[in-house]
Amino acid sequence: MTRCTTLSSKQKLIAQAGFAFATSREPRYAFHWHEHDCAMLLWPRAGVLDSAWQDDGGTRRRGRLVRGQALLLPSYFKHSTRAESVAQQHGELYLAPELLRNCNASGVLQLDGAAQTMLDALWKPALSPSALPALISALIAQLGSSRPIEVLLAGSPNLAQRWVDALREKLEEGHSPPAVADSADALGVSTRTLQRACLTAYGLPPVALRRILVAQAARQRIALGEAVARVSTDLGFSSSGHLGRLLRAIDATQDLPGKGE
Repeated sequence: MTRCTTLSSKQKLIAQAGFAFATSREPRYAFHWHEHDCAMLLWPRAGVLDSAWQDDGGTRRRGRLVRGQALLLPSYFKHSTRAESVAQQHGELYLAPELLRNCNASGVLQLDGAAQTMLDALWKPALSPSALPALISALIAQLGSSRPIEVLLAGSPNLAQRWVDALREKLEEGHSPPAVADSADALGVSTRTLQRACLTAYGLPPVALRRILVAQAARQRIALGEAVARVSTDLGFSSSGHLGRLLRAIDATQDLPGKGE
């Protein structure tokens, strides 16, 4: 079979135990599209990783990995990874496919405390090699209960709509909206990816869309008789004057589509 992607074989590494652990502290880390002849678990220990991969349906997806998250890919999944900062640390665990036979997890995972502790233990230089098989088995079992993080197509207009819906829901609940960077992290994408999606879907960057949504929510609450001071506090303004300046700057007729439209 002809492969158009570089094969980075790990069979020699996993031949004896069925798994192999590798680490990287390489500055400005970047590894372009390639595939492995085994499964791979990838996770950042420090810094942020921007990973892209092609699923079994041929669709390319992208995820932004921070500490507490990991990417689990089956054998022969094309993928690429780069660090978003100069300094970074990440681990790669190569696994024989049979080790994952009873594990239903895949894609980007939100690790629980137990899984994160096990991954941290792999970095310990004093860890006995004889303890590794039991640790890897426990880790795989724990990954099965990890919460999957939905990753959308990079640049998809649907990503922008989901972000707008999430902000609108926060505002409807009376909470101040999260920062754009925090929203992007929650969606598993970079701020730059979210910005591209918003520009594609609405023609405006996330910061401008956020201001419009906050102004809309404030006007609705004030129209229902709520005090301006309370509304400004709930929405995260330090004073009513700041909210007033936002309302004067945002045209009352400027609107965004409703949820899911």
